[in-house]
Amino acid sequence: FQVIQRSVGPASLSLLTFKVYAAPKKDSPPKNSVKVDELSLYSVPEGQSKYVEEARSQLEESISQLRHYCEPYTTWCQTAMIISKMHLLDFFQDLVLLVLLALLDSFWLEVGAILWV
Repeated sequence: FQVIQRSVGPASLSLLTFKVYAAPKKDSPPKNSVKVDELSLYSVPEGQSKYVEEARSQLEESISQLRHYCEPYTTWCQTAMIISKMHLLDFFQDLVLLVLLALLDSFWLEVGAILWV
């Protein structure tokens, strides 16, 4: 048997049409048919199903090789970025400390000037 279904649905501003073909495997033994009313939403249909992954295209293979070749360099760059961020953080902490010390120093100078007057 062969089932053909045509569906029409909105896809942006145009209509999208597609066909669905279903046919039994030629080497599979005949099975008892199940009526639609007997199906449960939670039941898993019997049968052997397996996931078949398509072979990689040339583009996918090339990108995979490029990533493999560039991995040591990207690791080095990530490490360098982490180290530079740590040094930048240390710099800003030192800068904040210096500004606070300068403010504190000017405060004490101001207090001293008021007391001596």
